[in-house]
Amino acid sequence: MNTTIVYILTSSDKDIYIEQLWLSLYSLRLHNPEVRVVLLTDDSTEVSLVGDRAKIRQYLSEVKVVDVPKEYTLKERSRFIKTTYRKYLKGNLLFLDTDTIIADSLSSIDVVEADVACVLDYHAQLDKLIDGPVIRERMIDIFGVDVGDENNYFNSGVMFVKDTPCTHQLFEEWHKNWKIAAFEKNQCFDQPALLVSDKVCGHIIKELSGVWNCQVLTSIQYLHHAKIIHFFNNTWEGKSEWSPFFDDEIYKQLKREGEIPTRVKEYINDPKSAFFSPAYFVCKRKNEFLQTLVGATLYSEFQKNGILFRFVKLLCKFRYFFMQLIKHG
Repeated sequence: MNTTIVYILTSSDKDIYIEQLWLSLYSLRLHNPEVRVVLLTDDSTEVSLVGDRAKIRQYLSEVKVVDVPKEYTLKERSRFIKTTYRKYLKGNLLFLDTDTIIADSLSSIDVVEADVACVLDYHAQLDKLIDGPVIRERMIDIFGVDVGDENNYFNSGVMFVKDTPCTHQLFEEWHKNWKIAAFEKNQCFDQPALLVSDKVCGHIIKELSGVWNCQVLTSIQYLHHAKIIHFFNNTWEGKSEWSPFFDDEIYKQLKREGEIPTRVKEYINDPKSAFFSPAYFVCKRKNEFLQTLVGATLYSEFQKNGILFRFVKLLCKFRYFFMQLIKHG
C-alpha cells in the first residue's frame, strides 16, 4: 500500500480521544500491518504521551508535532491541524478520524483516481438530510454564500488526498474559511468550510464509496462491505444502546486498565457484528419528528417518567388488541 494513513490527535488525560485512537489503530494494524501511519499532534498532546498513553506509539510509524497557536483550545487545535495537514506530509494520504474502526484491508485506496475523495455526510445529499436546510442557512450566515445549487456535502472524517497543486490549493482555502467560521462567527465547524472551499476550487472533491466511511448511525447500507466503520463521538440520544463502540464505557475502561480488554478485542475482530440486540432503526420521518421541539420534549419526558412509560406501553397493547379484533372480526 503506497498511501499513508493520517490521524490527528489533540487530547488531555481528561478526555477519551486517545483511547478512541488506540482502538482505531489496533483495528487498522489487524488488517494493514505494513501501512505507514503518521500521527499529527500539537506539542502539549505529544508531551502527554507517557505511561499508558505512550502505548499508541507501537502502532505508529511517526509522530509529527505541528506548531499550533498556544491560545487555541483543544478543539481549535484539532481543526487547525485538520485543515492544514496536506502541507506537512508528502505523497498520497488517507486521513481517518479517531472514532473509526477499520474492518478490512485499505490497500485498494491506491487506485482511486480523484485528487480528493470523500463519502457524503450521512450517506445522502443535502436535499435528503434532516439538517440540510440548517446547513444551507449556516453557509449564508458564516460565509454569505448561497449554496442552493450544491447538493454534495461531504463528511471529512475519512479523506483521500493526493499530493497535487489543486489539493494544496483546496487546503489553503479550507484553512482560511475555517478560521473565518471559528473566529469571526464563533462556529468551529470544518465541514461547512470544506464545502465552500470545494466550490471555490471548482469541485475537485469526488464521491467515494460509502464502504470507506460507513456512518452506521444514519445508514447500514454499506455495513456488509464496510472497510471503515465510523462510530461518531458526538452526542446522540440512546446511541450507547446500539453498539459498544457508541458507549464511552469501553474507552473509560481502557483508560483505567491501560490495556485493550479481551472482550473489546473480540468486538474489533468482528466489528460488523458488534451491535446489541434488540436494536431498532428509526425511519427518516420519525427521526424528523424527534428532532422537533415537540418531539424532543415528549421523548425526554417519556424517558424520565416511568409511570408515563408504562401507561403508553399499556395503550399500545390495547391498540394492538383492538386492531386484531377488527382484523379478524
